[in-house]
Amino acid sequence: MRLTHIRKSPWRRVYNIGYDLYSMSNDAISKGKLYLIGTPIGNLEDITLRALEIINTLDVLVCEDSRVTSRLINHYLDKGLIQQRPSYVVVNDFNEARVAPSIIEIIKTGETVGFVSDAGMPTISDPGFRVIKGCLEEGIKIEVVPGVSSITTGLAMSGLGGDKFLFLGFLPKKAGKRKQLLDAGKQMMERVESLKLVIFVSPHRLSQELKEIEEALGGVKAVLLREMTKKFEERIEMKIEELKLKYSEAKLRGEMVLILQKG
Repeated sequence: MRLTHIRKSPWRRVYNIGYDLYSMSNDAISKGKLYLIGTPIGNLEDITLRALEIINTLDVLVCEDSRVTSRLINHYLDKGLIQQRPSYVVVNDFNEARVAPSIIEIIKTGETVGFVSDAGMPTISDPGFRVIKGCLEEGIKIEVVPGVSSITTGLAMSGLGGDKFLFLGFLPKKAGKRKQLLDAGKQMMERVESLKLVIFVSPHRLSQELKEIEEALGGVKAVLLREMTKKFEERIEMKIEELKLKYSEAKLRGEMVLILQKG
């Protein structure tokens, strides 16, 4: 394998990937392994010892944004809990279809590759599906290193209980598809007693989506969770119409978790 340096700064090292596979027979290629590694959703201390141990063994770390991942790696390099900085390969929603085959080829040469998202678990409203699907089709071993989930963290903090819930992720960008998904969620809430809907919300879409949620679901109880696990984490519980008025023009930062239940 050849790693071609394309960018370096005091805080980031990113590599493009090239291969010297033409001289290798298929028999000479030994398959490596892909680790799916959970990362903190806010507080950098929320990472498992196993995750740190695995990161120390990696040849390549696939990440959603190398700037975000570098902050995590540098934090634990400074603490001495990571001894070597892996090479980064960036995979996001825009390039995954193009880059996934190259990552799979790297693993097939015997390299140990990790995959992280900016926060939480890869593929949960984040990139990774194509890489994982391709690895499974090639018979490459995948090992999951679990970590923090904003879904379960939000449910625990909501005070609404977490026995039954339906995760909708980020609502679709198109209004018609948003309405279709919310209508389906409403039907499920009517059929399943005490069912919660869990929705990821981007700050720039919060006001519009709260309005559409009220129109689709009526006067449901809502809990909005911001900055979870961080110093200024916030939990706001009120009726959806009250939440809509509260944040009609508010400018917030950071993605949020919205949990809904019939009031």
